Amino acid sequence: MSAALPKCAATCLIASVVESACSLANQTCVCSDQDLNARATACVAASCTIREALATQNLTSTQCGVAPRVDHSYVPVFIAFVTLSAISVLLRVITRLQDRVPMWWDDFIIALSFLGSVAFAAIIWAVKPYGLGTDIWAVPFDNITVILKALYTLFVLYITSRDLVRLSILLFYHRIFGHIQLARRLIHFTFVMIIACCVAFDFAIIFGCTPLDHFWTGWDGQQDGHCISTNGIFWAGAFIVIAIDVWIILIPLMFIMRMNFSLRKRLLSGVMFAFGLFVVFVSLFRIKTINRFTLSRNPTADFVEVGIWSGLELYVGIICACLPNFHHLFKPVFAWIGLKLSNSTAPKSYPEGPGSGDSEHDRHLREKMSGSDHMIYATTTVNIEQYQPESQEHLSAPSIADVTRVSEDIELGLGKNGETRAAAWS
Repeated sequence: MSAALPKCAATCLIASVVESACSLANQTCVCSDQDLNARATACVAASCTIREALATQNLTSTQCGVAPRVDHSYVPVFIAFVTLSAISVLLRVITRLQDRVPMWWDDFIIALSFLGSVAFAAIIWAVKPYGLGTDIWAVPFDNITVILKALYTLFVLYITSRDLVRLSILLFYHRIFGHIQLARRLIHFTFVMIIACCVAFDFAIIFGCTPLDHFWTGWDGQQDGHCISTNGIFWAGAFIVIAIDVWIILIPLMFIMRMNFSLRKRLLSGVMFAFGLFVVFVSLFRIKTINRFTLSRNPTADFVEVGIWSGLELYVGIICACLPNFHHLFKPVFAWIGLKLSNSTAPKSYPEGPGSGDSEHDRHLREKMSGSDHMIYATTTVNIEQYQPESQEHLSAPSIADVTRVSEDIELGLGKNGETRAAAWS
């Protein structure tokens, strides 16, 4: 074994064997003696270069029958969540087309975030054959450089895509609460803060090493250059992101009670709030993986856990941002809930005649409904207290309420030959 080792490692092995009860010819004893291996490892780390140390570990592990760790658990996770986020974005587009609502900035930004998250998964998949998820001592030296170059790109994609998701959610808030001056100011402030943080952290990653390629070429310690602490960047980014996520969740809670939301909107708001909390929990779980990766001497294997949690943060965030556009999927549920509520509260019979509460409008509507088998027209009178056209000048279709308070949702129904079609102004 010692003959094939680098000179520095052979010297360390011989010295460690002399201090043990094993002989150099007894390979079984040398491989199983933990104290011997600990002394030899410490000696190699102090006496050999990184390349020599990795070559030594590769050779000794092979001779002793120790297989490298290979973890590709990230593959099914990324396939599943990329698919779910793609479905979410597709449903968002379909909803816009069905409601005849033009695309706005929040739609374009979430599309950019989705493209970035797809690129994130694609790069991880592309470097899998190079050894991502495998112990670094079993990865060829040239492949280590390729993987680190991929990680450099992944960090920038993660930061940018993550912040684009949050910007899209803020723009959605602007659709809903933009007519409230305080809400508009808070949204604008948060928007600027997220952009500033995104630029700062991207700048820190891109220009964190001198020269720039030292990020992926300096791993062996043989290149001149230096890098700022990746560990510090990750920790700062994690705490800032969690604080921003909590703040983004709190913004609508300040104003949602002022608006007369229907049961459907309250349920959707609750689901979106739950997903927002889940994103925060994912970010919290991701924290525990930071030190393991950023301080690791085995980054090709230890990236897997932090990579999975980072991907989940991206994809769950995209799904959360698209949830308000899923109301078509929930229409049967809302209809069932409404039916149950009406059955439990409505009287069994309806009195007719003067004094029964039957207005002229109701009698006129009933006459029109009974007079034709082909077409039913229904109108609903609402009370609009305040209208502010300047708050939503950018919208050309009534997808968002331009009023401070509306007494109820507007449902426009069209029925023909027993079939009913309804479109809700939400």
